[in-house]
Amino acid sequence: MLNKISTLLKSDANIKYLRFAFIFFSSLILVFTLYHIYFAKRIIPGVAIGKVKVGGLAYDSALLVLQNADKNTIKKLTVSYKDKKYPFDASDIKLHYDLNSSIRRAFEVGRTGNFITDSKDKLAGFYKTVSVKAFYTYSDASLNNYFSQIKGELNVDPQTAKFVIGENGLFVTESVNGIGVEDQKLFDFVVSSIDNLDFKDYEVPIAEVKSEFSRKDLELVYSQVQKIIFNPLKLVLSDKSFQLNPEKLLSFISVVEDKDKIALTLNKANFEAYLDELSQEINELPRGEVTKLDGDKVVGFKVLKNGRELSIKKFTEDFKKAFFDSIPQIGVAVDEINEVGDPSKYGIYALLGKGVSKFEGSAPGRIHNLSLAAQRTHGVLVPPGKVYSFNNSVGEISGATGYDSAYIISNGRTILGEGGGVCQTSTTLFRAVLNSGLPVVMRYPHAYRVHYYEIESPVGLDASVYQPSLDFQFKNDTPNYVLVQSSVNEANKSLEFDLYGTPDGRKVEISTPVVSNQIAPPAALYKDDPTLAKGVTKQIDFSAWGATVSFNRKVTKAGKVLYDDTFSSRYQPWQAIFLVGTR
Repeated sequence: MLNKISTLLKSDANIKYLRFAFIFFSSLILVFTLYHIYFAKRIIPGVAIGKVKVGGLAYDSALLVLQNADKNTIKKLTVSYKDKKYPFDASDIKLHYDLNSSIRRAFEVGRTGNFITDSKDKLAGFYKTVSVKAFYTYSDASLNNYFSQIKGELNVDPQTAKFVIGENGLFVTESVNGIGVEDQKLFDFVVSSIDNLDFKDYEVPIAEVKSEFSRKDLELVYSQVQKIIFNPLKLVLSDKSFQLNPEKLLSFISVVEDKDKIALTLNKANFEAYLDELSQEINELPRGEVTKLDGDKVVGFKVLKNGRELSIKKFTEDFKKAFFDSIPQIGVAVDEINEVGDPSKYGIYALLGKGVSKFEGSAPGRIHNLSLAAQRTHGVLVPPGKVYSFNNSVGEISGATGYDSAYIISNGRTILGEGGGVCQTSTTLFRAVLNSGLPVVMRYPHAYRVHYYEIESPVGLDASVYQPSLDFQFKNDTPNYVLVQSSVNEANKSLEFDLYGTPDGRKVEISTPVVSNQIAPPAALYKDDPTLAKGVTKQIDFSAWGATVSFNRKVTKAGKVLYDDTFSSRYQPWQAIFLVGTR
């Protein structure tokens, strides 16, 4: 073996190759060493921060170059689509380049500690640019607003074909494709401009957005839809019924693609909205009455009437079958609300709180209305966790349901209207709820101060109702039922609401109302009225001071705050109006 090696070393050709290899590797080591000595405190060759070349520069030199580029770069661009222009200014998004961090990022190229990656970057720097992104901060919200403006103006939603009922029956509309900004492409372009300190104009990338269904698609199920909507469907309950017209039935239809076929299904959103609507018509809370008290303790209670509520699951199943099979009539499934006939199961043990108001000076029609509303909400038993609605409890307020005409507030005027005075009932109940410590879900103040509500009561403790929009609501957050009980004392001209249930130790503190921003009423207005005889003057509206009123209610239990509410009312100054006879 040693002889073979000795022979190889003595060969002239081999000596020549060994000498060449020695010189080559020695030179390579020398170049490698000199490279690292020279660039020890410099960025390696070929590196650029965005479009700014900083390769081979020491830190201070690179920083100076980058500062000049930052200063001299116009950081504006415009993206456009047809004749629409959307200028972008970096200052609008609070763009700030962190030059020092950007330089440090450039220094990291070739110095990651990974031999293979670093070697590739060092070699690449001799024949191409190795670019790194600039380091910067900006306002996300401002940039998103810029993109939102572009999308808001350019995006056009597709219009899918749909079924419509017209004068000549059912027809299908044409579909229209839409257009939409390609969000990611637009975002990438703007961010790339910031990354590279290279701001230039750009055409907004737009893509066609196809409609979900074409007219041809819907024509495949046309006969099926026609059969459903033009076959009357009636919902029947023991004491009422509901006829669904073609427009309502059509709103329950959704067209879907199922296994490459066009099919019909129930429109979940519209049907659930109808379930809520139907529940308002059908649901009734149970009714009860306290028959005997020992102080605030209930020693006698009876159930007057069980409640009922729509059986959502059963009704939905029945409805789907009738709807798609064209069955003309279905019974409305309801669940009875009762406690197995045992009054003690309701938990009506003691008075939780009461509210009182006076109606001295009220006209007979007003007294009739407030008494009727009180009677119709009397005895309501609110289940635990449920919300009580005044409007639902009293039902429709109109002449057809027994209400007389009395003064109401409507469209900024005091006028005669059916049900005037009912707000005294909701106001009194509001006071009972406040004193009971139950959470108020919905309450609206009156437009102006009504003197009835300030008889033996501080200002601001009123609650206005006006069907169907203005309602008074509270939630029963106790573990048992809450009983709403009313009484009218015509001799004393007072209305009282008592709330009974299971006391849980909560305490209520109500502050004295703070009255501010008081404004005197405008001067009285006198209007000629040719229907009145000369010399006759009739007052049709009454003056009231405007004011802002607020008070606080804190409800605590075992030292813990359950509710800390502020109730505010902004009363308008109200003008007195007189009619002057000219006949």
